[in-house]
Amino acid sequence: MVEIFAILKEQTPEENDEPYLDADFCNAASYRGMPASLKRTTPFMNQQVFNTLTSETEFMRYIHKLCDKDLGLTNGMIPLGSCTMKLNSAIVMAPITFEGFANIHPFAPRDQTDGYMRMIKELEDMLIAITEYDCISLQPNSGANGEFAGLIAIKKYHESIGEGHRNICLIPTSAHGTNPATAVMCGMKVVPIPCDDNGNIDVEVVRQKCE
Repeated sequence: MVEIFAILKEQTPEENDEPYLDADFCNAASYRGMPASLKRTTPFMNQQVFNTLTSETEFMRYIHKLCDKDLGLTNGMIPLGSCTMKLNSAIVMAPITFEGFANIHPFAPRDQTDGYMRMIKELEDMLIAITEYDCISLQPNSGANGEFAGLIAIKKYHESIGEGHRNICLIPTSAHGTNPATAVMCGMKVVPIPCDDNGNIDVEVVRQKCE
C-alpha cells in the first residue's frame, strides 16, 4: 500500500487524471493536532472480553451467552408489561392476522365497516352482561390505554358530582411504571404506598392515606 502511495505521489496532476494523492494522507503523524488536554492518558478496553475472543466463533458464542441472560417469553414469564402476549394464547391471537380482518383502513367509510361494528357491539354487550356495567368501551387496546381511560372516567365522575377536588391516586411502589405516569397525565397527584419484599402493599398505610 505504501508503495502505491509513493508512485501516486511521484505523479503530478497533469500526468494523472485521478485526484492527486499524497502518501502523507494516511500517515498518523499528520493527525497530531489534537490538544493534549483531550488525549486519553488512562488505560482502556482492559476487560477480558477484548483480549480473549480471538475468533469469530468465540465472539458469536460470547454474544449468544449475553442473549441467554435476557428474560423473555421463551425462557420465563415477563412479570410486567406485554400483557396481551402473556395472557392470550397464540390461537386466540391468530385471527388478527387474517386477510380482510386486520387490514381495514382507519378512515374507511362507515358502510364498509358494518361487520366490524357488529362484532364490537356484540363483544361490548357480552361484557356488559358479565360485569353488569352500564357501558363498556373496547377502544383502549393496551393496558396503558385502559388505565388511562379508566382514570379519566373516574375523574369525570367525581367532577360530575361536584367532587373534582378528589384528585389523589394511591399507587403501590411495586406497580408498573405506566401507572404513576398515567395518573400524572390525567392531572392527578400520585401518593405511593410502600410494599414489602414480596410486593404486598402495606394495608395500614392505605388506611392512613384514605383517612
